[in-house]
Amino acid sequence: MSENGRPFVPHLSACFLDVIHEERIVYTNALTGGWRPAANGFVTAIITLADHPDGTAYRAQALHKSRADREKHEALGFHEGWGTVVAQLANLLEIET
Repeated sequence: MSENGRPFVPHLSACFLDVIHEERIVYTNALTGGWRPAANGFVTAIITLADHPDGTAYRAQALHKSRADREKHEALGFHEGWGTVVAQLANLLEIET
């Protein structure tokens, strides 16, 4: 992840569970490299992409092990952060097309 044009840096320690080209990405921070359990993991994310008459349908779903973890993620700005990412992607695509 790169913020404000700075060089790429790892954003979180996680494992990809499923990747289907142009359809789905599933990852979790409940596991680390080598499928090792993470000490403080709290989310599994499912990103789905599908054809849509206006372009691409994008859905981001976050699964948490507890209500407390969901509330923690929400307090960290999950909705605003991922909403910003979608807006930035849309803007980039509009510029490029």
